[in-house]
Amino acid sequence: MQEMTYEQAFAKLEEYTQRLESGELTLDESLQVFEKAVALIRYCGEKLDGAKKQMLVLVEGLNGEMEEKPFNPEDYRG
Repeated sequence: MQEMTYEQAFAKLEEYTQRLESGELTLDESLQVFEKAVALIRYCGEKLDGAKKQMLVLVEGLNGEMEEKPFNPEDYRG
């Protein structure tokens, strides 16, 4: 798979989903499109994981100064 942005991959995934839902593909075509869709799902997941690792949150430390801390989604769930 060539390097593409998350948005490009997601748009392609939506296209594949529409093709699969149309019911117009043969079984073989459906399987090929499904395999490509699964690869795109993995690719998008990897992109999101990479973005999460790069995110930082600014928090106020005990000394009143702003500090960077890695983003942890568990810290922000209610």
